[in-house]
Order: sequence, then structure tokens, then C-alpha cells
Amino acid sequence: MKKLLKTDRDIPWIPTRHEARLYLTDELPPLDLCGGVYGFAFDGDRVLLARLRDREWDLPGGRIEAGETPEQAIVRLVWEETCARVETVELLGIQEVQVLGPRPPNYRLGYPLSVQVYYRLKIVELAPFEVGPESLQRGFFSPRQARRISTMDNHDLLYEEALERATR
Repeated sequence: MKKLLKTDRDIPWIPTRHEARLYLTDELPPLDLCGGVYGFAFDGDRVLLARLRDREWDLPGGRIEAGETPEQAIVRLVWEETCARVETVELLGIQEVQVLGPRPPNYRLGYPLSVQVYYRLKIVELAPFEVGPESLQRGFFSPRQARRISTMDNHDLLYEEALERATR
């Protein structure tokens, strides 16, 4: 199952002409296209977010390292950013970013196509939080609070789906 949720052409953090397609899916794309991974972890209806040095509150996640699967990367990244041990529950969706022009200088995503992978996660352990090189704080946010966080606008449709599934 792969269902298109929306198409964007003006995502501010992408420095060139592009098309971004957000899908609800249970199909992982080829691993060589997967550049980043993000996770929705819940305590009841409260979502776990990291307060990052470079973009304030956001989903834990980031770049997949060479030799890592997306599942291995999200477990590592959530631990590094929030001191929470998690397990993947399910693949939730993907965002395909297609650059429509020449490769910009210092462009860090795959070119011309890169895929960001989104998982729903189960919290297995919540260790005491330690400030790290990327994150300053962790927090759990109610749906009302999460919907007010500007970086969550980038994840709104997948957040709503993850929340619904987490609270069934």
C-alpha cells in the first residue's frame, strides 16, 4: 500500500527547485535512496520530541549512516537525541524529495532523488536525559501542544496518522 498524501514545491530547507511527495506506506524504498529517518514515539497520546541546537523542537531523527538500515538508524538517533530506547512498530510513511534542476553546491541529500523514512516507535526504556552534541532537551507533547510547534508542520499528516494508530 502506498498512498500519496500531499505534494509540496516550496519546502524552505531545500535550497533549490524541487518536488516533495509525502506518502503513507508500508513499503520501504530501495536502501540506496534512503537518506534520513524520523520517528514518532508516544507515551499514551504524548509524542516524544527533541529540542535540537539547530532547529528547536522536532522529531528525533536524521541521516542514515553508511551500512545502516533505516530501522537501525532510527533506534540509534532516538537514543542519541532523547536517551530513549525504542523499537520500531511499523513503517509509517516516506517523503520523496526530487530536485528538478542542477545539484546545488553543498547539497547533502541524495541527488536527484532522496527519501526520508518515517516510523512509528515503541518506547522500551526512558533513561535519564543527557545533553548531547545535537540535542538540549527531550519532552513529551500532547496533541494540542505538538500541533503548535512550527517544525511539526513538516510532519503534520504523518503525525496525525501515527497518533491515531498509537491511541487505538
